[in-house]
Amino acid sequence: LGVTVNVVNRSGGNGGIALNHVWSRPRDGYAWGGFSETIHPAPVMGAHETTSKDWHWFMAAGAPDVVSVGKDSPYKDLAELVAAAKAAPGTVKAAAGIGGGLHHAKLMALEKGADIRFKTLPFKGSHPSQLAVLSGEADVVVTSVSEQAELIKDGKLRPLAMVEMEPYEFPGLGTIPAAGADYPRVGDLPVRQWLGIALPRGVPDYVLAKVTDAFDQAMASPEIRQLAEDHLLTLYGYHGEEASKIAAEMESAWTWALQDLGLARTSPEAFDIPRPGTPE
Repeated sequence: LGVTVNVVNRSGGNGGIALNHVWSRPRDGYAWGGFSETIHPAPVMGAHETTSKDWHWFMAAGAPDVVSVGKDSPYKDLAELVAAAKAAPGTVKAAAGIGGGLHHAKLMALEKGADIRFKTLPFKGSHPSQLAVLSGEADVVVTSVSEQAELIKDGKLRPLAMVEMEPYEFPGLGTIPAAGADYPRVGDLPVRQWLGIALPRGVPDYVLAKVTDAFDQAMASPEIRQLAEDHLLTLYGYHGEEASKIAAEMESAWTWALQDLGLARTSPEAFDIPRPGTPE
């Protein structure tokens, strides 16, 4: 853009504080949201009233989730972990960040896909979830491979499988297999990490065009590519109809999963969010 962009962290309310601030500003293009996928459950969790259709999405990058154990864990692979969870449902202790968040959703996808049930331990974020495994408080952790990268490189965490449909090539370690290869229903909850920005609907077309052009230029820059490589992020560069479709699909699957588990404060129906598979 050729201008200075001031970044202000407005934390709290499961993203609701930041959402409310950006949504309340004039539609002049001078207020953006620096968001991630964690805002998609916001309406049903009571954090904010807008849904995916109310925003223009710019999804820059993200990292897939991985289920890992401590270096001294008895579980050598995912099959052994699943066997233990089947043998004693609700006893294998799993950490996956905030309830209703991405990593919790990925943990639910693994449970559903493998037909198992963990004892889920609530922690306020990925870092304390990972520390819980190192301290022995939890048996397994599900967070992004980017967040676990240094602990995996240091041998403190041992990855068993990606909680995804595709394997992952970890630099210096090799291939981490995909849980979806053995348990295809892992893909029934199509949520994934994305990091990027959003502008509220109603900004002028010329503003949207200028931001889109700047976003495309940034995504092609060597600085962004190096940043992604350093943090094990996969570059996306999604915007427009493509990003809107992804956001709507994630929102539908995620909010209805929370509703069916009794975790949503308000039904997705109240926000006209269709259940997955509902004909348009």
